[in-house]
Amino acid sequence: MRDVARFNGPAPPHDSRGSLSSLFPAEDPSVPATELWALVAKGWRLIVFCTLAGVVGGVLLTLFAEPQYRATVVLNVDHDANHLFEVSDSQVAIYDPAFLVTQTRLMRSREVAERVIARLDLLGNPEVAVRRSGFFRLLDDVTPGGSRDVAAAANRIQAAVKATIVPQSNLVELTYIGHSPKASADIANALAESYIEWSMESKFQVVGQASKFLNTEIEQLKSEVSSKEDALHSYGLQKDIISVDPGTNVTLQKLEALNKDYSNAVSDRVAKGAHYSELLSAPDEAILQGTGEIASVATLKAELSTLQRSYNEKLQVYKPEWPAMKQLRAQLEELQKSLAREIHAAAARVREEAHRDLQTAQRREQSLQTEMTSQRHEAIQLNSNAIEFNNLRNDVETSRNLLEVLQKRQAETGVTARLGGQRISNIRIVDRALVPGRPFSPSYPANVWTGLFCGLVVGLSMAFLRDILDRSLRTIEDVERYIRLPALGVIPAVGAGAANRHWYGYGYSRKKKQKNADPGEAMIELLPHTHSRSAAAEAYRAVRAALLLSQAGGIRSIVVTSCLPAEGKTSTVLNLAVVLAQLDKRVLLVDADLHKPRLHDTLRIPNRVGLVSILVENVSPTLAIQTTQIPGVSVVVSGPPTPNPSGLLSSDSMRTLLEFAEMNFDYVLIDSPPLESVADAMLIGSQTDGVVLCVEGGSTSRDRVARIRNMLAKSNVPVIGVIINKLREPAFGYGYGKSYRYYSPGYGTEARAPADDRAQNG
Repeated sequence: MRDVARFNGPAPPHDSRGSLSSLFPAEDPSVPATELWALVAKGWRLIVFCTLAGVVGGVLLTLFAEPQYRATVVLNVDHDANHLFEVSDSQVAIYDPAFLVTQTRLMRSREVAERVIARLDLLGNPEVAVRRSGFFRLLDDVTPGGSRDVAAAANRIQAAVKATIVPQSNLVELTYIGHSPKASADIANALAESYIEWSMESKFQVVGQASKFLNTEIEQLKSEVSSKEDALHSYGLQKDIISVDPGTNVTLQKLEALNKDYSNAVSDRVAKGAHYSELLSAPDEAILQGTGEIASVATLKAELSTLQRSYNEKLQVYKPEWPAMKQLRAQLEELQKSLAREIHAAAARVREEAHRDLQTAQRREQSLQTEMTSQRHEAIQLNSNAIEFNNLRNDVETSRNLLEVLQKRQAETGVTARLGGQRISNIRIVDRALVPGRPFSPSYPANVWTGLFCGLVVGLSMAFLRDILDRSLRTIEDVERYIRLPALGVIPAVGAGAANRHWYGYGYSRKKKQKNADPGEAMIELLPHTHSRSAAAEAYRAVRAALLLSQAGGIRSIVVTSCLPAEGKTSTVLNLAVVLAQLDKRVLLVDADLHKPRLHDTLRIPNRVGLVSILVENVSPTLAIQTTQIPGVSVVVSGPPTPNPSGLLSSDSMRTLLEFAEMNFDYVLIDSPPLESVADAMLIGSQTDGVVLCVEGGSTSRDRVARIRNMLAKSNVPVIGVIINKLREPAFGYGYGKSYRYYSPGYGTEARAPADDRAQNG
């Protein structure tokens, strides 16, 4: 046997404990439009059924619904200008967003509904009787006098009333929905009138209560104002407070004047101190230049100038050593010394005078500071007394203002009370309700369209939900994405069996199928031979091409199996043999399904000598191989029943048979039992080029297929690929044959009776 690659991709990863991980890759959340359309096409029956059910439901709802009439009154609801408890002089209107909302709720109140019942004498009227909807309304008792319960009648009216605010206005649409056109209009108008009447009564009832309240409050306030005025007067006499107004308060004015004088004294002291410091550091002559010439200094400067000029004139005639010149120079030097002494004495006098001025400014500043401190203490004491005085005065003024406002409101309340007899209200009827000419409900078009839409939405939702919950394999992409195995092809369901879950496989004997068969229909077995130009035959040829190209160097021996019964493995192995033989190849079919063999029944050949005879009785393979009506196809049937199929298939005799078959035939195709029933396919698969796994399209769970894949991988059994059988999709459109079923009992180990074989071979 050849040892070739077992998979086109890597085996599924598993950890050291043998548990598999990452069986399925993450699914792409995006769904192409073509897949969405395919999903809709697949579930079109469900969608159409739900849509029709929705339409029928809408029609039935319309037929059994009782007609309803709608009458509407338009009211203008203005804000009430009489704010009886508003203690303020402000006349600015404040927008209250909750005003109209509150009024609409009051229009639907129980009080208003009971007033309507009393106004129109509706007790016992069928209009206010509680009714059930739909078919059950026929069972209701709506005869006059059927209901005398005021509360129930009021609840019925409340449930039928709707108040809607017209945007950007003070208008309110008050609507009543009833079963009678005239009664609906009468009740709507009565609702508006009852609401206006109740609103006025409530308002004037409040006016009377307000008048009593105002009288009581005014008398109490008068007493409070009198007592507070007496307390204010007594406190002013006690603390000697005439006025706390800064413009007339002597203490505060004196403190302000002292603050101003003290500020001036500080500025004067700072200026004189700076001047004195400047005189101390300035030269004597600079001080005198700043203050003006002193007479003695000026006289000395004149004498010095005259003497200097005389000396200079004589120096032109006499030499400096001449005694008269020496005497004159001595006088000149003495005069200069006298001038310097006089300048120093004058500067000292200026400094002394500036020092005296500085001391005077300092004494004045200290005196003002002392006086201001004393005055500040006096002002602080005055402020402490003024605080209490102001509190008392403010209480008096507040009480007087409140008394004035209450007296004004009392006058307004009296006017309002007198207006009560004139029936003046802030609410008026703009448009009265008219008798409706036709019912507004039920609406046939609206109900039908709503049912159509709801049914369509439910149908689409159920179709999508069914697709989400569907974990079966339907396409080649599903196999490659979820199972990670090569997909060899898709075989569509044929004929009437396209709608039957158990069309392929075990279940009916050939006699039963012949009894129920339609002479003009084709069966899936041998379809490429009997209908070689059919679409299903072309699908098998596509599988043949994929199978021959699946492994480098080609394949010779193949085991065809499935996960479960009724997945079309026997039909697949037969049809693969047919399409391979059509290539002018020699093909040997081996029926290794020793539990429930079917090849002999399908090919209509005896089952006396077969695989069991070779493996148990050592019959020569040449004697067990039988020819069929298909050119190039030979078969080894299962033979007599055996109690130990697994032991025979794993024996050396089986390996020898396979070697003989590969030497004498181009291809060897082996039909084996489903893998979830018995492990025979794994025993044979390890001795061949690989296993072809058949799954039922749209039925077999991908989790189950992945589990079988992992089981084969652990057993080192090569998997050539997966074939999707019996795909019942609308896109295929095949129409061959009727149902062809497996029989329902599962796989077992019981042996068939030899009498059955004799009956089949007789």
